[in-house]
Parts: sequence; structure tokens; C-alpha cells
Amino acid sequence: MLNQLPLSRLSGIRFPAIADGHGAMQLALQYQLEASQWWSPERLQGHQFEQLRALLGHAAATVPYYRRLFGEHGLQIPERIDAEFFRQIPISTRQAIQQAEQAIESGALPPEHGAMEFGKTSGSTGRAVRFARTAVTRTFWLAFALRDHLWHGRDFAGKLGAIRWYSRGVAEAPGGASEPNWGVIVAPLFATGPSCSLNVAATLAQQLDWLRREQPDYLVSFPSNLVALAGYAQAQGVELPGVREIRTIGETLGQTQRRQIEAAWQTKVVDIYTCEEAGYLALQCPVSGEYHVQAENVILEIVDEQGVPCPPGKIGQVLITSLHNFATPLIRYEVGDMAEFGEACGCGRGLPVIRRIHGRKRNRLQLPSGESLFPYLGEHGDIARATGVKVHQFQCVQHSLEEVELKLVLERPLDAAEQAAVSALMQRNLGHPFRVRFSFPAEIPRGPSGKYEDFVSLISG
Repeated sequence: MLNQLPLSRLSGIRFPAIADGHGAMQLALQYQLEASQWWSPERLQGHQFEQLRALLGHAAATVPYYRRLFGEHGLQIPERIDAEFFRQIPISTRQAIQQAEQAIESGALPPEHGAMEFGKTSGSTGRAVRFARTAVTRTFWLAFALRDHLWHGRDFAGKLGAIRWYSRGVAEAPGGASEPNWGVIVAPLFATGPSCSLNVAATLAQQLDWLRREQPDYLVSFPSNLVALAGYAQAQGVELPGVREIRTIGETLGQTQRRQIEAAWQTKVVDIYTCEEAGYLALQCPVSGEYHVQAENVILEIVDEQGVPCPPGKIGQVLITSLHNFATPLIRYEVGDMAEFGEACGCGRGLPVIRRIHGRKRNRLQLPSGESLFPYLGEHGDIARATGVKVHQFQCVQHSLEEVELKLVLERPLDAAEQAAVSALMQRNLGHPFRVRFSFPAEIPRGPSGKYEDFVSLISG
């Protein structure tokens, strides 16, 4: 529900507001989402499957990967999709999607969806996945990001702050970066206060100084970074600046972490569940605190090792089907997380409930000085450019305050000169002259949470 009047783009007209084309489209989507969240699960699923049929027809006709997959399994798309047929579609693993490369792309994207813009996962899950976005997928991303703000009744007149990952050279300490508004999610529709951001590669001392200087009303960051920052402030005997709300992103938020963050800042914590490939998967309910799957945009399944749906309370692997990405369709795609469904939510929304998400949690790099940092490892491409060798997976393991191990799954092992070049690269990225030793496994296995971790610390802070 709108908690303030939208901006009017028509001269002389203030109320009711008349938005521009982008604003009108976003408001129209919010109008529909406000209604659909209260539908019954059966009605929601019926509309999901109607949209799914359009996606499957497009994928079968224009995407080589799915044309082959459906053909190999003798799948003919019926006039009416139901759960039984849907579960006959084979699961696509991350490795399968990665290896498909251009075969996962549509050869005939509907022109009204806009041009393809390519991105890739960070590789922090062990395998980078290349995917495309369109104007349509961006429109839905903005809509669900705005829904999160509206669900939680945030005051757009406040100041928004973020400590998150940026490329080197962007929003770096001590000054960070600032903008006059909240950015593309909110500013085109509503008047907002300013925003500020800081690269999470900053030291905890720099982060605390930045926070005390900027005094944001709302703060966004990674759970592990917020816990470390709270511990640092306590050790220094420094009081954290107050905020109205903290939003956590990018990692699994454990109950212990939630309690630590809420106690340190004396405010509530709101979490979101996203992935780079498909955007918003689930939002935290403003009433119960559990997670509601954004069923208007994604079909989210939780299945066991045999692919059988898990009942509420049973942990399984997460599969997603992104309903509106016709550029690189992801159908029953194994995203790499583990989670468990919950029972129907007391808020009355018909959106599916996730009770708990069991995912990857970042470790912090420990330095001999006693500092801990959010580790900057670079990307697969950095190593490939330094050596000419294609990287399939990589993981950095900190064994001591002076030694890290770099596990690389490559086309071939690196020779001595190539290892020296990569060692120098890692030392620059990590900001300390660690001894770097190498290992070249055939595969880097999943961690206990079901994801691959790019950085693992085996020492205590």
C-alpha cells in the first residue's frame, strides 16, 4: 500500500498525481501485486502455470538448450500446465547451465522485451553463470524492490545508507559516494531524501567513522559485516549511530546474527532473499517475519536429493523458474541454496512461505594486525587474463594469519611462473603479502549449507 503520494509529472497537477510512463507502469504493477498477494495458493498457482506455458513454448521454440532437453525427454507442452507435468521437466543444474553457454540464449527474443544485456553471477558460489536481462526483467526487478519498501512502510524522506560490494575504485573509504535521492527504485515515483554508500572493502574503523559522519536513517549491508562492525564498535567502546531499520542482503541471515544486529543497533532487521540470475525470490513478511516467495515472478520449489517436493519443515535444495526472462530462461534451475518451507502465514497472504533459508555465509579475512576485512578476491577473469588459462571454479582458504590456499579448477595446472603471477594478484587483492599455496582439484565440493564458498577462514578472529 502506498504510504505517500507519488510524484506528478504533469505541470500544475499535484493531486491526484499523474505519473510519467515509467511511473505509471510501476504503479500499475503495484496495483496488481497489492491484489494478487491476497489470492489463494491455488489461484496464484493457476496464474503461474498460465505464464509458465508461454515461457515453455518460447523456450522450446527458440532456446537450443531447452529444445534439446525437451526432445531428449519426450516432453510435449500441453494446452494446460499442471503440477504433474511441471515436475516432469528435468532439473537444470548450475553446471549444466554454465556449460550450455550461448545455447541457453533465445534466438528470437520478442522485440518488445528489449535488447539483451548480459551479466553473470559473481562466482562466489564456485561457478559463474552467464545470463541475460531485458527491459522486462528490469521492470519486474524494480517492482519487487519497490514492493519491499512499501510492505515495510519506509519513510522515503529519510536518508538511505549502504555498505556493500562495489568494484575497486567505487564508493571507497573514507568518503564513499552520495546521491541526492534513493535511486532508480524509488526516486522516479516519489520524493526522497539523500542516499550514501561505502565499499564494504573498507576497514571496520573506516566503516564506523563513515556511519557516524553520515548518520543514515536506513542501513543496508551483509549480515556478517554488520556483526563484525557491531563487535568492533563494542570493543572500541564506541556507540553505534541509531538507525530506523537495518536491511540485510547477500547472505543467509541466521537467528543469532539477527539478535546480535538488533541488540547492537536497537532496531529491527529486515532481510531479503535474492539471486543475481532471477532477482527477488522472497521478501520478509512485515507481520510474521517469515519469508514470502514472490510468486508473481518466480516459481520456487524445495526438493530432496531425488527431486521429490519437500513438505514444510524439511530442508531441501531450492529450484527456481523465472517466469518473465525470455532471454535466458531458467526453468527448474538449481540455484545452489538449501531452504525449508513453512506453513501458511498468519498475515493472510497466499504467497508461499519459506521458514528458513540455509545458504552461504561469508567469512572475513583475518590480518596479523588483528583487523578483519571483507575479502576482495577479484573474479575468474582476473586469473584467466594473468595466465591465459580458463578458470572453472576457485576458492581461497585462509589457513593462518600468514598463509592462504588458492584452490583452482582449471583446464590445466599452472606452471611456476603463472603461479607467481596469480600469487602477486591475490596479495594485491587481499591487501597483505600472504604466502599463497596452490591446489588443483577436479572439483570444489559444496559446503554444509549447500553452496560453494569463494572464501573460507579456518582460523578464529
